[in-house]
This record gives sequence, C-alpha cells and structure tokens, in this order.
Amino acid sequence: MKTITTLIILTISTTGFAQTNTFKKIINSATVIQKLNTASKNTKTIDSDFKQFKHLDILENDIESTGHFSFRATDKVRWEYLQPYSYLIVMNGSNMWINDGSKTKKYDTKSNQMFKEINDLMVGMLQGKILKSDKFTVELFENKKQILAKLKPKSDEMQEFLSEMQLYFDKKDYTVAKIKMLENSEDYTLIEFYNRKMNIDIPNSKFIVK
Repeated sequence: MKTITTLIILTISTTGFAQTNTFKKIINSATVIQKLNTASKNTKTIDSDFKQFKHLDILENDIESTGHFSFRATDKVRWEYLQPYSYLIVMNGSNMWINDGSKTKKYDTKSNQMFKEINDLMVGMLQGKILKSDKFTVELFENKKQILAKLKPKSDEMQEFLSEMQLYFDKKDYTVAKIKMLENSEDYTLIEFYNRKMNIDIPNSKFIVK
C-alpha cells in the first residue's frame, strides 16, 4: 500500500487554489449524490487540458506542469504531461503504459495489484464512483458553484501518506473540475482541469501506446 499511495501522489497532482470558508456541509446529501451519479452515467468521454501543482514545504515555489487529459468510459484514461517535461500514462482495460520521454513500459494490471489500485482510483475519481468506496469516509460540502467531496482513507497504511483527498465538482454539469491530494505533511498535489469538452468523439487509438 505504501508503494501504491506514493506512486499515485507522484503521478497525479493539481492546481493550487485557496481553501475558502464559503463551503458549507451538506446534511441531506441524497439529492446531490443522485445528481453526481446521473452525471457519471451520462459522461462517455472527457477531453481536457490540465495544470498540475506539486507543493513541497521545503521548496519556495510549487512545481508546476501542464498537459492534456482524455477519458473514455468506462476504463480508458490518458494523462499526457507536455511541460516542463514529457511523460505519458495510458490505461486501457487491464493494460497500462508509462512513457518517461525516452522509453515505454507496458504493464498488465491483472497481474499487478499496485497498478490495478492506481487504475481503479483514477477512474473512480473521474467518474465520482470513489464516493461509494469502502476505503474512504466521505463528507460533502457545497457553495454556489461547486460540490466538494472530502475523502479520508480508512486504512492505517494509506493514512501514513495520504491524509485527505478532495474532489471538486462543478454544479453546472456535476463533473470533476479539480482534484487535491493532501499528505500528512504540508505537502499536497493539486490538479485543475480547463478547456473541458464532454462527450466528444475520442478515437480508441488515443488509448494505445506502441
């Protein structure tokens, strides 16, 4: 679990933004959860640019990177980092490819529990299915524009490295706009999606690496 969580934190990171006090806890969450579930079922593809910020308390400035993201229901994900370095992660069913800019490695997630966990977590976050996971306790908050889901890991192993995960859903379409992963230190990883296009045609070739 230590390796799984560490790799997730290293490979997924997000945009820095100030936590405001405008979010209020949702007491009766049934309606909100229904809207999130409906949005998840209706989301066939997502195509988006993203900005990622990795905040390390020991550094004066955050580490910023940008790239492009694609998702195709139900299990195809492509994270392509373009600046300041080239890095590619593609998941397609049980296949996973990682290209570090110089070489590509292919993994079978069926035979590798670590990568299966990563795949399930990534897809679960994007589709909102992680809100139903028995691995986290979930609290929901809202302001005028967004729903905030705070997920706290239940297992002691995961709690060593991940204190909380935050998913921000836009109320206009109830899809994920931001993801923030907080470590037990002052460090965190934050991703912000922008120029999002929903349910456009994304060819299967985008999710295959040769």
